[in-house]
Amino acid sequence: MTGYVMAATEADGERLGERTVSTAPTLGEAAEFGGSHRTNYVSVRHGVDRITLYGRDATGTWSLLVADAPAAVVVEMRRRHDAQCRPEPDWDDSPRADDPFAHAFVPDDGYVLTAVGVDGEPLGTRVSPTAPTLAEAADLGDLHRADYVAAGRSDGDVVTLYGRDAGGSWSVVTADVDVETAEEVCLWFDLTQHYRGRSPDGADPHPLDRAPAPERGQLAAAQAISLVVERIQARGLDYPTQGLTADRFDAGWSVYAPVEVDESDPMAFLDMPVGRSVFLVSDAGRVKETSSSVPPRQAEELFSAEEAYVRRGLAEERALADFRDEVMRLDAESAGAAGISSFTVDTPGAEVFAARASGLLGPIAQQLALLGPPGWDRFEAVFSFTVSGEVAQLRFGSGGRSTEARVPEQIAVLVRRQRHLAGRMPAGPWWRLLLSVDHSAGTNARITTEYDYGDRPFPDDQLLAPEHYRDDLAAYPRTHTPEWLAAHIAGAGRPRTATRSAPQGAPSPAPSAQRARTPVLDTKIGWTGLYADPQVITYGRKSLALDQVEWVSYWATQTAEKRFMFPTTYVNTWDFRVGRYPYRGGPQVSVPFSRYGRQAQQPEEWTFLVNLVRQYLEPRLLTELVTRVRGGGTVTVGGSVKVSQDGIACDKPRLSLPWHSISAPQQRNGMVWIHQAGVEKPALTVPLSHPNAALIPDLFAALTS
Repeated sequence: MTGYVMAATEADGERLGERTVSTAPTLGEAAEFGGSHRTNYVSVRHGVDRITLYGRDATGTWSLLVADAPAAVVVEMRRRHDAQCRPEPDWDDSPRADDPFAHAFVPDDGYVLTAVGVDGEPLGTRVSPTAPTLAEAADLGDLHRADYVAAGRSDGDVVTLYGRDAGGSWSVVTADVDVETAEEVCLWFDLTQHYRGRSPDGADPHPLDRAPAPERGQLAAAQAISLVVERIQARGLDYPTQGLTADRFDAGWSVYAPVEVDESDPMAFLDMPVGRSVFLVSDAGRVKETSSSVPPRQAEELFSAEEAYVRRGLAEERALADFRDEVMRLDAESAGAAGISSFTVDTPGAEVFAARASGLLGPIAQQLALLGPPGWDRFEAVFSFTVSGEVAQLRFGSGGRSTEARVPEQIAVLVRRQRHLAGRMPAGPWWRLLLSVDHSAGTNARITTEYDYGDRPFPDDQLLAPEHYRDDLAAYPRTHTPEWLAAHIAGAGRPRTATRSAPQGAPSPAPSAQRARTPVLDTKIGWTGLYADPQVITYGRKSLALDQVEWVSYWATQTAEKRFMFPTTYVNTWDFRVGRYPYRGGPQVSVPFSRYGRQAQQPEEWTFLVNLVRQYLEPRLLTELVTRVRGGGTVTVGGSVKVSQDGIACDKPRLSLPWHSISAPQQRNGMVWIHQAGVEKPALTVPLSHPNAALIPDLFAALTS
């Protein structure tokens, strides 16, 4: 087959349309073909068993799911993607009390308009057979004295949010977004348009009245003053840097230069400066300059609300936390009769935060689009953010002309929230967010976004001062910082050239003879970079220096997949991992490999990694374990085997064996087999996938020699 067969399919693989093209289609062409058939998946076949799959997620964004894969893999990828992006409904048609956009029952082809408060409480509902106009939404909001109206099809999962601004004018705040994103944008709009300070006692509290407790604890007053001094010096402000005072409020510190007043002179107040700068510093390190002409309490409460919005937990986290607090309160009131000593709230998975962060990209683009001149057809925006410094650039294009525009503070708040949500993903918060929109006449806007984690040095006009990156690393600790950025933070200056981002801790260039003796792996697995040498292992954006690694595991498996009327497919996998304790939650680098076919050979890259750690890592780990045991301590290997001077013990299965009763362990079928002397059945089997399981034979031999 010389051409490419492009097929639009349902989630179950049913074909809705097919087209043969001479060249490999682009992502945009696949998305256009899928959209024309109103489906979420497009597969492209080239050759006997080489299929590329494209998919559209819940936000409407198309992406490449898998390239040049066998049919069995494509089927599984499509199933998993659909389950993640479009989960099965719980079939509960009753309105949810915690859903600010709960729909009443209407015919399948109708629309529901719901007037809501900022806290999500439904205030009134109206059913319409056609898509509502702005005037109809405003009429419902005015009728129920609500500032927000959500509208959506009864058979759909997206809504459009209408809002009334501080001047009383209604507009579309965000269009065609999921419910969770609508809630985020609704709260952001209320913060920027209506929030004037904390609700008075006795009134219904505003969702942003209280800033969340800082994860790393409160910032010290001296640290707040130091951040302000850095801001003054960096911007060359005419403001004292000595004798500054810091006063505590809910979300941080108010830092200012005190004014000496002669209290014996009744007219001395006339000499006090008016409109002098006051710096508000959050516990996360953000610095905001305000004026003394603004009432201090008003400025501090607005600043606290901004911090509360950016750093508030997800609705799921807050609901579970409230439930935990109520359970513990009831148990305390009953003097512990319920017997509840603790209550743990699980954190949502990284995929949840990724979806929420992705969901805010559309509203950000929609808000930026409102800043453009008439007739624009494209724009590009770059946000280079840390917790204490920000650069935002926005440029619109129209034909051959381009125009710069300023990004207002209100949109910057929304971008900060998006970055904070992205920071809950394994890679951490982005250093730069690049966003572009094309909007040609007669076509829908096409949004392109990219998270930049510093793989290459930033342009000079988007590079912040070193102290801003130091502040950000304190607020969002990372396992890996690009080498060029680490040098910039340390004050060593930026490199003149950077052909690629070298892994942190990688060796400096050596003579050719020395390089020949030093094993180095620099390649890609799919589209993800893999680098390894005797000092460091880096896969994608995760990196660990070998002298910091505390455990290692590597293993191979083969599974058979039999599908009706198709030959059996053998899936061979090889996994390699290194990390630090705790095993679940600590930093680690995981590199998976897979091959299809009964006699698939192990990948050269996997072999390289295994040989690398056997030579440069395992001798150190083994020495440390032996030293601790001989010193009278107990170590755990393989996740559950406790090793001491007396022998070994395990909780599951429960056993305790002295050294003289144990024969030499053996590795078979991906397991370490531990036998009692003279007994054929193993007393214990430990999977090689468990941390440091591969060290068990050598560890036992060293302790019994």
